Amino acid sequence: MTYPWQGAARPMSPDAFASAARTIGCEAAVIEAIWMTESAGRGFRSDGTVERRFEPHKMPGSSLTWRDSLKYSRSAREAAFMAAYSKNPNAALRASSWGGPQIMGFNAEDAGFLSAEAMVRAMARDEGAHLTAFCCLIRTWGLAPAIRARDWQTIERRYNGGGFGGAYARKMEKHYRRIKGGGGGASSPTVLRIGSSGASVRRLQRALGLTVDGSFGPQTDAAVRAFQAEAALSVDGVVGARTWAEIERKTSVTSLPQPSNWLAQFITNILERFIA
Repeated sequence: MTYPWQGAARPMSPDAFASAARTIGCEAAVIEAIWMTESAGRGFRSDGTVERRFEPHKMPGSSLTWRDSLKYSRSAREAAFMAAYSKNPNAALRASSWGGPQIMGFNAEDAGFLSAEAMVRAMARDEGAHLTAFCCLIRTWGLAPAIRARDWQTIERRYNGGGFGGAYARKMEKHYRRIKGGGGGASSPTVLRIGSSGASVRRLQRALGLTVDGSFGPQTDAAVRAFQAEAALSVDGVVGARTWAEIERKTSVTSLPQPSNWLAQFITNILERFIA
């Protein structure tokens, strides 16, 4: 009998991560860091089947909790999965996470597939499908800004469901720094967006020539978006690693325009889109 998770198991191309990064607009190392955190970088097991993790507490009618499921050894988890699959294949596939990005089967539709089985079969054929599913899921969930910004906390909360107290975020950042070749390098910068406040916002406002009040409100958001557009960055209003780096690079070379100029340019850009 052939199962959905058995297939040709073709490996991804050497430039697959770079291609996915261009799709999202982020560094390839960020995607690789998520891969390493989720599946130790493996899309397939040594036997050629899709990497998977059964979550028994996600089965319909289960009385188990997430903590209960942590007690399963790898072999016990696989045995439980096969038992569940024999009784209800679709439910077992939906209650498991799959491939390099460990996408839950019940998220297959958000990842661009008609069903969990369709996603698993695609992953079994080609590791490139793991990345395609990941990129689609990121777009569907609106996570691209967090990934571009290296906002590990938001990625932990949204992609992995939270509840790890920052441990998942720290693990991703550790993998990222190792991949970049700087195990002892600088930590990722503070990520700022609408609603942020404090010293980092004041630093940002000073760099952009804004009134410094330490509150990331509409005026700061407009200035950030105008700066991102001018710097050919993704315009999302999120100040993460790339935006910080560009701000620091530009402010070290020349002074930025005053806030009125930024806002005027931003409004002009918006009006031009409507007129066009």
